[in-house]
Amino acid sequence: MYKFWIKIVSLIFIFIFSAYLFYLNIIVKSQFSTEIKVSNTITQINFSFNDYPPELINMLLLVEDQSYFHHHGVDFKEIGRVIYGYLFDDKALRGASTITQQLVKNSLLTREKTFSRKFEEVLMALLLELSYDKEFILERYMNTVYLAQKGDMAYHGFASGSYFYFDKDVKDLSLEDMATLVALLKGPSYYNPINFPDRLDRRVKMILKMHENYKKIF
Repeated sequence: MYKFWIKIVSLIFIFIFSAYLFYLNIIVKSQFSTEIKVSNTITQINFSFNDYPPELINMLLLVEDQSYFHHHGVDFKEIGRVIYGYLFDDKALRGASTITQQLVKNSLLTREKTFSRKFEEVLMALLLELSYDKEFILERYMNTVYLAQKGDMAYHGFASGSYFYFDKDVKDLSLEDMATLVALLKGPSYYNPINFPDRLDRRVKMILKMHENYKKIF
């Protein structure tokens, strides 16, 4: 009798979880199967992945997700490292989000830091990578990531950020310009080039050094 009820409960759990995954998959495909919709308070330029400079892509991956082309949406090894640091080294429970997870978070989820939201983020990232290739995901991320704010107008994407900060086409950026845009991803306000030039300069130099010395990812 005990084994019977275990089977029943297990089947119910599998059914509910499968339905939940089906629901999340509908949300993911609904969001990413259509063209990017931009509101009148967002400046955004949709750029083809193949038109982005490879140096910019390399810097982005070095800083944000070095194992991007090797994981399936979630870097479980990195998650384990962060959890270990939180439990045994008293480090903050942050980081470990892949570019795929960041895209899911930016496009579909709230900013609340709860386990349930993180769990949804992980599942949606896995579902996203099952449906779309790496280049599509990276292109969507690079076209939509938040980079600047001026009044009520937000600037999303590297192509838009390139014009905002340098008045240049993204293909005409210098290596330092590219490193600056990648540096700003961590916090456009915190690394604001007008208010905190020294802070930004240190991060830009770090990224340029990584690009020069580390093995190229892309």
